Amino acid sequence: MFVRWDNLRREAEESATLPGYGEPAIVRHFDAPEALDVRFYEVRAKSALNRVPERSRMPFRWTINPYRGCTHACQACAAGETPILLADGRTKALADLSVGDRIVGTERDGRYRRYVTTEVLAHWTSIKPAYRVTLEDGTELVASGDHRFLTQRGWKHVTGAEQGPDRRPHLIIGSELLGTGRFAKSPERSRDYCRGYLCGLIRRDGHLASRSHVRQDSQAWTDHFFRLAVVDI
Repeated sequence: MFVRWDNLRREAEESATLPGYGEPAIVRHFDAPEALDVRFYEVRAKSALNRVPERSRMPFRWTINPYRGCTHACQACAAGETPILLADGRTKALADLSVGDRIVGTERDGRYRRYVTTEVLAHWTSIKPAYRVTLEDGTELVASGDHRFLTQRGWKHVTGAEQGPDRRPHLIIGSELLGTGRFAKSPERSRDYCRGYLCGLIRRDGHLASRSHVRQDSQAWTDHFFRLAVVDI
């Protein structure tokens, strides 16, 4: 497999020579699940179809470069600060996600699409041109042109064309995105916020109280109740 990936070279590159191919090549291995058992050879290629040098011992005279750019073919490629809805209702920046995190996704159920809990299986960083998608309510989403959003008419790439080699379903003005909508803004951690938070935590279940009693010996007794019935991790 011959791959041209000139703009994603690692600092530590392993140079090698392909058997029967005299030109230098770069051998790569990736941690992406789709590429664990694949060895990538990066060579310079001017086109998809290239002639093998006559001195090569390869049994064929032409090579085909099947990939140019990212071979992960991931369906989500957005800016690192993009908030992701977790299964427990919190949000986490895309860059901070880890393999095994439980997040909210969707699946098709007959004619409808429903929210389901799913698990992060892979996570990596890529560098590519980004586009800012602005929605009617002012929400701004930064994603690559290959990222797909779920719309009222199915999945749409950020960029595309109506004809030609770049033809594919893509966003246009008026596309309606489906999802949970804009996330609520988190409160600022001020002193007033901390006081209100503690007040709600302590008093919400009515376990902060003082009750007076009279013992059998006519002595007054006061019980003071203070118990946290709310779990807060």
